[in-house]
Amino acid sequence: MRARGLVLSIAKFSRLHRTFLNVRHTNMSTFVAKVSPVTGKIDWIVQDDNYDFHQEVARSAYADMLHDTERNQMYEIGLRDAVKTIHDRGQLAHVLDIGTGTGLLSMMAVRCGADLVTACEAFQPMANCASRVIAENGFADKIKLIRKRSTDITVGSDGDMTERANILVTEVFDTELIGEGGIGTFHHAHKCLLQNDCIVVPSAANMYIQVVDSVLVERWNKFQPIHIKDGDDITPPEDINVCPGSAGVHDLQLDQLSPDLFKPITEPARVFRFDYSGRSPIEFSGTSQQVAPAVHGGTCRGLFMWWDLEMDMGAKVILSCGPRWAHPTPDNMQWRDHWMQAIYYPMSIVTVATGEKLVIHSFHDEYSLWFDVSKSETNCPQRAPVLEPPVCQCGAHICCSRTRIGMLNDSSHNQKYLDALRQVVTPQTVCLCVSDGSLLPLMAARLGASKVYTVETQPMMKRMIERYIESNKLQSRVKVLDKSPEDITVEDLDGRKVDILLAEPYFSISSLPWHDVYFWYARTELANRLSETASVLPCCASLRAVGVDFENLWRIRAPVKNCEGFDLTLFDHLIMNASNIADDIVEPHPLWEYPGVPLTDTFDLLNLDLSKPLKGVKTVERDGYISLWDSGTLNGVAIWMEFNLDKTTTISKGLLCPPCAGKSLQWYMHARQGVFLFRQPHKVNMDSNKKCKLKYRLVFKPKTGEFEVDFSVIG
Repeated sequence: MRARGLVLSIAKFSRLHRTFLNVRHTNMSTFVAKVSPVTGKIDWIVQDDNYDFHQEVARSAYADMLHDTERNQMYEIGLRDAVKTIHDRGQLAHVLDIGTGTGLLSMMAVRCGADLVTACEAFQPMANCASRVIAENGFADKIKLIRKRSTDITVGSDGDMTERANILVTEVFDTELIGEGGIGTFHHAHKCLLQNDCIVVPSAANMYIQVVDSVLVERWNKFQPIHIKDGDDITPPEDINVCPGSAGVHDLQLDQLSPDLFKPITEPARVFRFDYSGRSPIEFSGTSQQVAPAVHGGTCRGLFMWWDLEMDMGAKVILSCGPRWAHPTPDNMQWRDHWMQAIYYPMSIVTVATGEKLVIHSFHDEYSLWFDVSKSETNCPQRAPVLEPPVCQCGAHICCSRTRIGMLNDSSHNQKYLDALRQVVTPQTVCLCVSDGSLLPLMAARLGASKVYTVETQPMMKRMIERYIESNKLQSRVKVLDKSPEDITVEDLDGRKVDILLAEPYFSISSLPWHDVYFWYARTELANRLSETASVLPCCASLRAVGVDFENLWRIRAPVKNCEGFDLTLFDHLIMNASNIADDIVEPHPLWEYPGVPLTDTFDLLNLDLSKPLKGVKTVERDGYISLWDSGTLNGVAIWMEFNLDKTTTISKGLLCPPCAGKSLQWYMHARQGVFLFRQPHKVNMDSNKKCKLKYRLVFKPKTGEFEVDFSVIG
């Protein structure tokens, strides 16, 4: 049985628990149960006892922030200005650093002349690291570290702090600005930890919205019809069609969205201002209505959001997270991945003409944001007087990610599937589909297949597909099976043999490119259910790669070493050790958001014949070399899957066109690709007599579904 939700009977789990769970190794490791995305089976693997701890450290993203030079320098400017102002008042400067992380801002405060610095950090691994970093840099006697949440700090003669601070410095922001609980943190600090005339760094934040018209943006949220030539379209059910979707943030690097993919309806408008200085109260919830003239006519399909920080009291030092077209210094922008921009989707669909006035309705609670639009002459329905964000009612926006919705709406891919199916579907054809939440079964039925079966083991996706079937009146042609492939019987198929086994493939459990090889395992389990002349679509697959000089993505795994004059090598060691234990060597990333140029041609790591069962295949080992054909810095390798639907039709989940020296790589936008980042980037100089090659090694173990890849530079 395929363990999609890791469902085990109590008796079976108890037996496994007694047999394996308490088997330990001398290096403090334990056998743990884990579902393999490739085989779909439960595997027992050896895992470090402190795996969760190391994973939390590795995922903390502190390093990404520390590489943000603009952020670091602006925080120090704000601190220097605050300390000087306090000293000019004739007072001692007492700085409170909430969420100190590595201790960087606290050390900056000392360097700026603060008389007393108190740092707090509740995440114990980082608190331990901060203590060592502070000591290593010679500030142990100047900074008091409190290992608590700021809301647990006490003030008084017997408290954690003997008196309230008059300067607060903190970085408690995320892409949504308020998602990390910043509102509550500032509110509590002013109430319990700070003097009335304190200075806060940053002193305020401003949030901006720009309404846009974009078919691409809409297709990340709204399910679209699939057009079928000479046939009836496949249309979304009414409840899915009218559902506004989830209010969850869709964060991305807006700068990488080509200008020809959206049209601005309005100029950027400030919709919220958060005053952190304490001069005015910080509201836990709020609304605003901003009237903005339409600079272009169109339909309001999305709202771009970003924010900036005022790092000093005079708002002269602004840290902007805006996209290039709205940035104060567009020719000198800091790249960052910890604070990006976001897209929100309006609850109402409004069309305006140039010059018409549009109202942007903005809402926030303590942790989240949501937005709507209306024309100025009409009243926007007051859906949320109690300030509750909209919730997906249809379920489809919950079980499908933004990228998955985009994939289902991809007309180019859908047309390829339709063209391939037309070549093999007849009125006598019996089809079986193995993909999660796929509309391929409906396509096959629309093209005339006699009967189509589809595997849906996840209840929410099963309901979504059943509603699609009912809405398109295909109940007599399409049948949903809520069984794993290995459990499907002849009776489930009504005594029929399958003529076409098809897949996109897409599986919600997949995160790395090779996880989609699960289709090969499913195809093997279903071998006895196929007719002797059955077609398998896709028939072949290739795991492909290319050596890349990433413009910025390499920074997320690069050591910090020295940051603004402070030695952070102890922090580097902490992150590296945690990453070695908890991180995969390849990570998933949507590479269209991360520019890079190729330094090699594309090459195949592995080719698979999906038309044949995976039986008798022993461990596959592949080694090879690929020439580096352009100068640059080889800091990563991108990996993706390509599937051949037939001899002429290929679906790529990665590179969309051949690489060209010096030109940015073009990536498929509705899937994540795998990325291998070198710990030590390699400089490549093609003018040198020393010719370099990229060496690759892949090991595939069919029995367990394990993939191992590694890359190195030779020469």
